[in-house]
Amino acid sequence: MAIRLTRNQIRLLKELTAAGEHGQTIVALASSIEVAHLIGAQYIERLPRTKLYVITERGRVALGSMAD
Repeated sequence: MAIRLTRNQIRLLKELTAAGEHGQTIVALASSIEVAHLIGAQYIERLPRTKLYVITERGRVALGSMAD
């Protein structure tokens, strides 16, 4: 099931895609509500014992479907 994404969430997914498997921190521009929304949809996840986030396969699929 796809969820509705904000422009900021789409930008964040693109940034995490570019960061690759090592992930990146999430800048203050992304609200905690938007991040929680992406985590709840299993589009991103936090790497254990870090402040780094990565995009999941489900997030990649959702981002790819936005181009269709």
